[in-house]
Amino acid sequence: MLPTMLHDHEKIRGCAARLHALTDLPAPGDMIALAAARWDLGSAVMRHLAYEDRHLYSKLEQDSRPEIQATGRAFQDELRTLFGSYADHARSWTPERIIADWATYRGAVAVFLTLLLARMEREERELYPLFGDAGIDPRTSAPVRDNWTRDAFVIKDQIGKGL
Repeated sequence: MLPTMLHDHEKIRGCAARLHALTDLPAPGDMIALAAARWDLGSAVMRHLAYEDRHLYSKLEQDSRPEIQATGRAFQDELRTLFGSYADHARSWTPERIIADWATYRGAVAVFLTLLLARMEREERELYPLFGDAGIDPRTSAPVRDNWTRDAFVIKDQIGKGL
């Protein structure tokens, strides 16, 4: 399952690069392409989070070692906060608002992408190796408590609103 998660990270990096390219312009360009890039990134992240929750975080939560549980909780709590910020960002930046305040939007996207890429690097460096080192088998799944796609359609509707 770790290869799947690493593959997801590469897909997310590609989506992030596409969004960055579209926002690295002095003025708004093709808003339909921008909406598609935003949704591609958001949906890839949500799918990945659901997969990680099932194969990583749920396993860490069920581990008998308190230090493993604490590491999993810390990563997952941080992730919930970051995802909440992303969902707020995606809902609040409608196409109309993006056009009206392009400079601020570009800055907000840059901050978000920086946080996203740093988080993935940290997972790859600190979290994923834990599974081999701690002898946790991520090939199986466990029940989860988070519904990462709960806001998906609201986010998608806001991203494409008015286009």
